[in-house]
Amino acid sequence: VLIGGDLSKLTPSDRVMYYKAVCESVGLNPLTKPFEYISLNGKLTLYAKRDCTDQLRKINGVSILIISREVVEDCYIVTARGTDKHGRHDESIGAVPIGTVKGEARSNAMMKAETKAKRRVTLSICGLGILDESEADSIPGVSYPKPASGIEETLNAEETAKVDEVV
Repeated sequence: VLIGGDLSKLTPSDRVMYYKAVCESVGLNPLTKPFEYISLNGKLTLYAKRDCTDQLRKINGVSILIISREVVEDCYIVTARGTDKHGRHDESIGAVPIGTVKGEARSNAMMKAETKAKRRVTLSICGLGILDESEADSIPGVSYPKPASGIEETLNAEETAKVDEVV
């Protein structure tokens, strides 16, 4: 399952264990739900939400510097450089189409490119080769499974049981 990258074959309980293990491996708090499940090319996988990249920047002391903003043909491209607390650098781009987009929609598209660049460089410098939510939104054919998969219910039940044990 893990080698093929399709988590749909895991039981809800196994998905919770996998989710928690991924969070633990990079120091994230699973209660903040830093990841969501996404169905991509017929496979269920995780993608990183904003909570994930924000936590990773804090944990790894990653600072971000925007290197460039440019329009190339019909695309707005932002290049971000990330530097971690050890001085290691990485760069990523965020690109969005802006061809005929005007006004507020254009402004939002430009901000999305910057967000994409920042999140991509964060995931890269922190060693996570997964999609972030700003990328997932732009992929055709992507679907977001409902929480009925049992993941949230199982996570919530496990955490409630832990609190009950303490009390």
